[in-house]
Amino acid sequence: MSFPGGTELLLVLAVVMLLFGAKKVPELARSMGRAGKEFKSGLKEGEVQAAIEGPCPFCKTEIPVESQFCPGCAKSADEVVQARALAASEIKS
Repeated sequence: MSFPGGTELLLVLAVVMLLFGAKKVPELARSMGRAGKEFKSGLKEGEVQAAIEGPCPFCKTEIPVESQFCPGCAKSADEVVQARALAASEIKS
């Protein structure tokens, strides 16, 4: 399957113009651009890393502040956070 050529794109543009009108098309494009920016900024906000300091759930070694892994068992920060979340959810149930 190939990318649509010039004629297909012109046909799609003509159909969009007929459906929405010439005044609405720039507004639609602008709102889609704003929505994309909001989505990207939301993704960046969601990347906040949880602190992993405290005892390791695997080997019970104390993990220092700002560490990326456990010094005792070499588990990554993500694994430690997931294990703690799993243990917390098991306690609640």
